[in-house]
Amino acid sequence: MSLEQSSNSSFDSQNFDEIDFNNESFEQEHTDTLRIMDNQYVFIVLPSSNIKVVKLQKDTTVSLGKFGTFHTNDIIGKPFGHSYEIYDRDKIKVIRNVAFYEVDLDDSGANNQKTVDDPSKQKLSYQDIEQLKKDGMEGQDIIKKVIESHSSFDKKTEYSKAKYIKRKEAKFSRVFTPVRPTLYSVWEYFFAKNPSKIRDMRIDTLSQMLTLSNVRAYAKLLVVDDTQGLLITGVMERLGDTQFLFQLQIQHLGYGIVLGVHDGEHHNYDIVRYMNFTKKVNNSLMVLSWQQIFKEECQAPFNYQDESKLSQKDLKFYLRKKANYEKVQEARKILWQGGFDGLLVASQYQPESILDTLVPYLAGSRPIIIYHINREVLVNTCVHMRISGKFLYPQITESWLRQYQVLPGRTHPSMSTSGGGGYLLQTIYTSTVLRFRVSIAGVKAVMYTAPIR
Repeated sequence: MSLEQSSNSSFDSQNFDEIDFNNESFEQEHTDTLRIMDNQYVFIVLPSSNIKVVKLQKDTTVSLGKFGTFHTNDIIGKPFGHSYEIYDRDKIKVIRNVAFYEVDLDDSGANNQKTVDDPSKQKLSYQDIEQLKKDGMEGQDIIKKVIESHSSFDKKTEYSKAKYIKRKEAKFSRVFTPVRPTLYSVWEYFFAKNPSKIRDMRIDTLSQMLTLSNVRAYAKLLVVDDTQGLLITGVMERLGDTQFLFQLQIQHLGYGIVLGVHDGEHHNYDIVRYMNFTKKVNNSLMVLSWQQIFKEECQAPFNYQDESKLSQKDLKFYLRKKANYEKVQEARKILWQGGFDGLLVASQYQPESILDTLVPYLAGSRPIIIYHINREVLVNTCVHMRISGKFLYPQITESWLRQYQVLPGRTHPSMSTSGGGGYLLQTIYTSTVLRFRVSIAGVKAVMYTAPIR
């Protein structure tokens, strides 16, 4: 393949020149990602550190359980990241300083030797606390009363005081923080909720896949995703959220093509919708089922009709069916043209069968990254690659991640962590067959051109 043929998906300066950065629609489209907007998903961090996903609608209310209720109109249009406190049942106000207690490191030499965990030392009963809630007292005021009524609070060390207050904040505080959906926040939510649905993929493993496959703006990628769309989401975010400095402002530029191959009649990329992608970013995603990628699989021609003769109800159904048909035809055409810039796989199926089917559509010298939770599956695939001779230096790697608590005087690893992040098989598709000839001088690699199917 010539250099001209292999650079179709690289950065095009002509496309850059055609962008009107002063266009109001361009500015509005990318400003909306920094503010809380109507009809979008928002991740709300609760005082208990749990995360609640909410799709905001104007003129409605959102219930946060025991922490209270608020009106969506009070946060729509506001920037992400502000913390709000609920008071008077359904009213909110911005909290400038969420920190309730600071540790005095000078007193860190104290100990809890004489401290006894006795519930009777708390003079404030459960009924008293519930009455304070009904009276509309703010969460911080309730915590202050709980501390004042604790007879042994002053005997605790500074670290114990901080832990005690943190537990009470998680119980009585009514402060919540709306967070903008990002790849990390979406992963964090699903990994804590049900990691098996995303095939136990950790964020460090996902980051390595995106880096090793060189996902970038204007790339053209093949993705086999059985992680409910987590891998697809990461690719789309990098395709459509490329940032650069223009006239002292951060602007966004990107978009390419990501073609997802899925099992069954309909795909299950549920995670994509939580990212609030713009229409242009969503249009970069094309999907095909395994049955639709084969040229031998003939699809029945679409029955085009005169739209003027259809009723309003039939026209709506007809246009939706027509659009779906044309999307499939366009995706098949792009797939059969080949020249893809990489292949990313996180699937339940054997990787060998996926490679045999999709590798012919890759351009030469393009990366292939395969994820699996079990190493033995990738070992067999690695042997398959070495035998075929079309892949350069396939290797299996395992990432290891440990989270740390970073606080003054209290920096240490987290007490619990995941046991493993799965394994990655990475290689380069050469589009040629490599054969090795052994001689007295050593091992020499001899390259033979292989026909591409």
